[in-house]
Amino acid sequence: MKVNLGGVQETLLIPLWSRAKLGKENNSILVDLRAIDIVEKLQYDFSKIDKYFPYFLHLVNLVRAKMLENMINEYLLNHPRATIINLGAGLDTTFYRVDNGLLNWYDIDLPDVMEIRKKLIPETDRSRYIEESIFEMQWIKSINEIRDGLLFISGGVLEYFNKNVVKKFFSDLADHFPESEIAFNAIRNNIISSIFNYRLMRQLGMKSATMKWKFSSPEKIERWDKRIVILEHYPIFSKINTEKNWNKNVIRTMKLYDRHKIINIVHLKFMK
Repeated sequence: MKVNLGGVQETLLIPLWSRAKLGKENNSILVDLRAIDIVEKLQYDFSKIDKYFPYFLHLVNLVRAKMLENMINEYLLNHPRATIINLGAGLDTTFYRVDNGLLNWYDIDLPDVMEIRKKLIPETDRSRYIEESIFEMQWIKSINEIRDGLLFISGGVLEYFNKNVVKKFFSDLADHFPESEIAFNAIRNNIISSIFNYRLMRQLGMKSATMKWKFSSPEKIERWDKRIVILEHYPIFSKINTEKNWNKNVIRTMKLYDRHKIINIVHLKFMK
C-alpha cells in the first residue's frame, strides 16, 4: 500500500517503524506483531528514517508505548469496562495489546490517516474510528455512553501543537468529561528538542512537523485550569530496566535524559 501523508501526519510512521524494528530484538520490552505486519504491507522508504533517526530515539518511542500501555492496564484493573480514547491514533496498535474483552476503545485522527488505518487495521465491535481533528471537539458526539470510567491516551501528538492549543484542549476535555483522566508524553524546552526540530525533521523531509509545546513543569499545567490535577509524572526511562543489547552510550543517554527530565510521562485528571 502506498503512503501519501504530509506534515505532522507523516510522523506517525516513525513510532510504527520503531515498534516494528525494536520489537524484533531479543528480550524487547514491547513486542508489537501488528506493527511488524503493517510495515511489511506499506510501500514506504523506511530506510530514510533509519538513516537519520538514531537508535536511541527509536527506543524512546518504544518505551513511550510501553509506559502508556502500562497505565491503561493499571486503569483497567479498577475500571474493567472503561472507555479508552486514543487521541491522534495514527497507526497505533495498543488496543490489541491491552484488550481485556470488556473495554470500549476509540481511535481519533484526521481523515487521511484514518483512510490508511481502516485498510490496515479494521475496526472491531469494541474499537471504533473517528475521522476528525482532536481539537475540533465535534467527535464528542460519537462517544457512546461511558460505563466505567474514561481514560485518554496521547503518544507523540500534543508536542506538535502550541501551548495555547493544548491548554484550551485540556479545558474542553474538563468541560465535557469531568472525572476523566489523560496520559501523555511531554518534552522539555532544551537543546535536544531544538536539534529535533531544526535538523532531524528536516533531514527526514518532515520540516513542517516541529515541536511547538515545550513542557516545563506539572505545576504549571495545574495552573491552566483549577480542574486539572496531576496524578503522576516521571522521566520516561525511570520505570524500566536496561537490557543487555543496549550499548553503554544508549544507557548513558537514557540516564542523561532522565536526570534532566527531557522527556516525561504525565498522568492527570479533570476534576468536576
